[in-house]
Amino acid sequence: MKHLEFVDKIDKSGVSIRGTNVEGKEKEYVIPSFFGQPNTIIQKNFSLKWKSFDNRNPFDELVKEAIDIDQWKHSWHNEIKPENYEKFREIIQEKILKRAEEIETLLSVYFQIGHEITTL
Repeated sequence: MKHLEFVDKIDKSGVSIRGTNVEGKEKEYVIPSFFGQPNTIIQKNFSLKWKSFDNRNPFDELVKEAIDIDQWKHSWHNEIKPENYEKFREIIQEKILKRAEEIETLLSVYFQIGHEITTL
């Protein structure tokens, strides 16, 4: 789906979402490894690099991490290449929207429990 349609759907979910990337500041993502210690990808101003040496492409690994959240491992069935980037965006959009709905439900139940506690 187009970005503006995606933003509209998030807005309609009732949950406000914003990125936490700040220009000039580093953000870290821990990437698990099947054969040893996890490694960390450092993102700064849309530049990606490994904290410790790693011969894997940090962009590819970050995409895999995002599209493989949940049980279905999309990276096992789709090569990380530019022709698939739009497909990956759609996969990630669906995951964000699903979680926005879950967050809305969790918040509603949380506040309902709070109300029930105050009426005991």
